[in-house]
Amino acid sequence: MEKDDEFLHIYWTHVSQLCYEKAKEHVEKEKEPKTSPILWMAFLNFLQQLALAEKNYMDIGFLQNKHKSFLRKDNSLRTIYEALKNDFKKVEDNCRGSAFDRRIHKWCKNIIQYITARVDLIDLYEKIYNLSINKQLHFDDIHNSIDTVIDKHKDDFTDISLTPARAVFSLECEILQELFTTLIDLQRLQFLPSLALIHGAHTRLAAWEGKMQSRESWKLGLVFKNSPLPALFQWLQKLKGTVLSKFSLYFHDTLAQQTTPSDMRHLCSKLHYDHYQKMVTFQRKYDASYVIILSDNQVSYDTRDYDSFPIIVSYPPTCFYIFSVVPTSWKLYLR
Repeated sequence: MEKDDEFLHIYWTHVSQLCYEKAKEHVEKEKEPKTSPILWMAFLNFLQQLALAEKNYMDIGFLQNKHKSFLRKDNSLRTIYEALKNDFKKVEDNCRGSAFDRRIHKWCKNIIQYITARVDLIDLYEKIYNLSINKQLHFDDIHNSIDTVIDKHKDDFTDISLTPARAVFSLECEILQELFTTLIDLQRLQFLPSLALIHGAHTRLAAWEGKMQSRESWKLGLVFKNSPLPALFQWLQKLKGTVLSKFSLYFHDTLAQQTTPSDMRHLCSKLHYDHYQKMVTFQRKYDASYVIILSDNQVSYDTRDYDSFPIIVSYPPTCFYIFSVVPTSWKLYLR
């Protein structure tokens, strides 16, 4: 790696580790002596501004409760990124024929691609937020949007100096892809594929967390106040926990066969949401004969009776048979 590439690689390493002040200090050292070319000085100034934008991205406001506050903060962040993209484009356009200018041109091109990917992810998170607020979360639609972002940028910002940024971007996209694929597979009652995807998301979250070495103070969002990790990462952790909770409900009886009842209750109590215990509590509180969750027939096995509704889980668990005719008022769907 050449010295100039190493400079930018160190910058992106600091950014990927959430050490934004170190990234700014690293750039500041390159501003000396003050007689550096104007184009180079402008490039360095924009790098420092980009570090601040990256910090805001990791503490993005889509987790806030108020819709207006979320939109205002999101639009502000998008505006910052778009302005930076224009600034780097101007530097790129003003590069001449020298070897150093060609290198700056290459860096600007890759950084512009990176910023474009950031804006696309902001749009994706905004879409997820709005759909969840309206309670119209269609997993297939979101999954397709994630795939679009991945395919669009699979060949972008691949310069060696941006390797740390590329690695974190890939982890973020893959975590989203695996978790929403899991939600689709859960609708189809796919046990092993869902289990493998949850494990994959967990592994990537751990790998991403391992890259975070920040000792800086974080201005956290309203939802998470006691963790040093950025709000975006915490939201992804919570999403994984929600998916795992749903998995443990859908395949409760399968999982229960692998351990003792007391251990199963203990493990479920550690989940983000202990759905099965809520079923038990509901059944006992209202003295119901059964609490049953039925599939809406979007399952991946052959059945000749398309009016039947397989039971996903029930309490007491002895009620495990297929209804041929189920009154509409009995149907309880969890998507």
